[in-house]
Amino acid sequence: MNDLFDVAGPGRPPKRADVESKNVGMSFKVDPRLKNLLMDIADGYGISMTELLLMMAMKEAGVEYLEDLE
Repeated sequence: MNDLFDVAGPGRPPKRADVESKNVGMSFKVDPRLKNLLMDIADGYGISMTELLLMMAMKEAGVEYLEDLE
């Protein structure tokens, strides 16, 4: 397995978020090289890592707005 994805083991199973909440927290462990790569990419766009991950997830889902996910 690629060592970038073999960092912290399986951990707890994910729990779905309550969509009525305004915001929810999320944390996970990654290889330091991946974190630095994400920081460099986000910095190149002039956005935060949160914004980068949101942009990447929405692109993968094929939606332009979070409201389109409903």
